[in-house]
Amino acid sequence: MSIHELASHSSLATLYAVALYAVALLVATVLARLPAVARDITTGKGRYGALDGFRGVLAVGVFVHHSFVANVYFTTGQWEWTTSPVLNHLGQTTVALFFMITGFLFALKAMSPRIDWKALYVSRVARLFPLYALIVLVVFAAVMALSGGVLRQPPMLLFKELLQWLAFVCFGRPDINAFPMTQTLIAGVNWSLRYEVFFYAVAVPALFIASRWLTSRTMLLLSLAALAALLLVRFELQQVEGHLLFATHFLCGIVVACAYRQPRWLASIQSAPFRWVAGASVLLLYLLVTANGSIAIVITLCLFAAVVGGLSVFGLLHTRAALWLGDISYGIYLIHGLVLYATLSALRASGQLSSLGMVGYGLAMCGVAAVVVALASVSYICLELPVMTRLKKWSTGRRIPVAAKLA
Repeated sequence: MSIHELASHSSLATLYAVALYAVALLVATVLARLPAVARDITTGKGRYGALDGFRGVLAVGVFVHHSFVANVYFTTGQWEWTTSPVLNHLGQTTVALFFMITGFLFALKAMSPRIDWKALYVSRVARLFPLYALIVLVVFAAVMALSGGVLRQPPMLLFKELLQWLAFVCFGRPDINAFPMTQTLIAGVNWSLRYEVFFYAVAVPALFIASRWLTSRTMLLLSLAALAALLLVRFELQQVEGHLLFATHFLCGIVVACAYRQPRWLASIQSAPFRWVAGASVLLLYLLVTANGSIAIVITLCLFAAVVGGLSVFGLLHTRAALWLGDISYGIYLIHGLVLYATLSALRASGQLSSLGMVGYGLAMCGVAAVVVALASVSYICLELPVMTRLKKWSTGRRIPVAAKLA
C-alpha cells in the first residue's frame, strides 16, 4: 500500500498522525527525565489553561503534515495541499492556532496597565532570531553544496537574498543561487514569520493605544464586530487564502484575549460544558477539506478558547512531555523541514523512496520525528534559552536565574 493513499483514507491518515505523535511524546518523555532537560521544562501549570502544552501539539502537527507533502514533492515535483482533511488541518489549522496564540498573548500584553516596550521587543528578537538565523545559514550552505559549489548568481545578489531571508522574508523569499524551490529545504515554514513580525510591529502598538481610550467591554464588542466583518468580507470576495485569512486568525486571538479579561466570559470558556462542546466540535473538521472557510475558523476559535479555558485532553497537555514539546515547539517548527529534506534526499538517491510502502515510510518518519525532537531539544538548551536569558537580563537591567522563562 502506497503512502499516497493516506490522502484518500481519513482513517489511515489519522492512524499515521497518531503514530508520529506517539513517537514525539515518547521521546519527549524520555528526555524529560534527563536533568539537563528537567530543570528547564515550563512549570507554569494552569497558566492560560493548557496553552503551554498545546504549542507542542501544534508544532508536531505541522511536521506530520509536511512529512506527507514532502513525499509528494520528492516523487512528483509538486508542493501542494492534499485532498485529505486530516493532513490539511494538521498544516492549516495548526498554523491558524499559532497565529491565535500570538494574537492572544500579545493582545493581553498590549492591554495591560503598563508595558515595557524595550523588554517586549528584545524578548521577541531573542526568541525568534537566533535559531532562525542559524537555519538560514544552514539553508545557504546546503544550497551551495547542492549547486556543486558553483555560483549561479552574482555575489551581491546572493548577499541580498541572504538579507531577505534573514529579515523573516518580509521583503520576499527568493530562490537562493537560482536553486529551484529553495523554501522546500525547510518545508517553507518561514512564510508565517513575516506575519508574526507585522503583528508585533503594527497590531501591538495599535492595541495599546486603543486600550487606553476604550473600556475592556468595548474592546471585546469591537473585536467581535471586526471578526464578523472580516468573515463576511472573505465570504463575499470568495477569498480562500491571503492576508485577510491570516488577519482573521490573529483577530480570533484578540477576541479571546478580550474575553479573558471579562470575568463572565472567562467563566464561560472555563466551564466544563463549553470545553466538552468545543473539543467535540473538532470532529466536524473531518467534513471540511480545508481550514480556510468561515465554519472551520469558528470551530478553531472555539477550540482555542477552550484550551485557554483549561481543555487539556484528559490531562495530556499538562504532562511534562507535552510541556517540553511546547518549550521546543519553535525548534520543531524550524528544524523539521531540514531533517525531512535530508532524509528524503537520501532515500531517493538510494532508490528506496519509491519502493517504500506505507508501513516502511511510516517507520522512517517515526525515526525522523525522534531526530527532530532531539535536535529541537539541543537547540533550545544550547542556543535559544541561553540567548533569551541573557537578553532578558540586559533588557531589564537585573539579575535573573539561568533557567528563567520568558512569559
